[in-house]
Amino acid sequence: MKDLISDEREPQAESAASTEIDHNEVCPDTVLDIAMQHFAADGFADTKLENIAKESGMSKRMIHYHFGDKRGLYNRCLAKAVTYLRPTQEEVQLDTTVPVEGIRQIVEALFRCFVVHPEAVRLLVMENLHHFGKVTDRRILSDKSEVILQLDKLLMKGQDSGAFRPGISAQDVFTLIVSIAVFRISNRSITMNLYGVDTMDEENTAGMARLASDATLAFLTSNLKSTSDAVSYLTVSLGTETELIDESDSTYDISGTVFE
Repeated sequence: MKDLISDEREPQAESAASTEIDHNEVCPDTVLDIAMQHFAADGFADTKLENIAKESGMSKRMIHYHFGDKRGLYNRCLAKAVTYLRPTQEEVQLDTTVPVEGIRQIVEALFRCFVVHPEAVRLLVMENLHHFGKVTDRRILSDKSEVILQLDKLLMKGQDSGAFRPGISAQDVFTLIVSIAVFRISNRSITMNLYGVDTMDEENTAGMARLASDATLAFLTSNLKSTSDAVSYLTVSLGTETELIDESDSTYDISGTVFE
């Protein structure tokens, strides 16, 4: 994974290139890429359609035509950010039947997406904190990638053969991988200040990719005794809309048996 960082783009790279585009030939995807940079850097309230129009070359009138209002453009950016952070169908087509190696390939493909698209990570982190798009309504976003399906197949094969322990779902594994990939970007400044570790430099990017892979495989192959009969650490809400937690209260009632 040593070449992971070579694919990473700085936020200004696409924006600068986009200014050379013929104004009469600007496509909506170009506008989305530029808008994503603005929303990720400035937030929803401080992002101006005028700036996006000027940088992209698409008039405000045409932006409204393609995306509706600013919130419509923002929600489309969220949807594209999700797409950017999922491997393509080709990237998750495995060239091995060995579950451990298959998991390793999935981790690498998924982690690479987060390296290549830091602006998408920042945008989704900001949405999770501020809820501008109110995406607890599941109709706004969807995950059409095959990464969860492929993880599920590998887990079934590994658990059936005894290579992986039971009680772990594809969503559990996905959450573990993404947590490390997001930390690399969202906690960079504080980690540099406190510990002198630049999580986004070349050496530490490769190190965190290995950390994601090794942590995932250790999680799957450890001899930890399960404290529950559940088939997953996580559960899926049944409703179409999930009520947001009151984040002013950070206390949760967690049974002490969880840590035994």
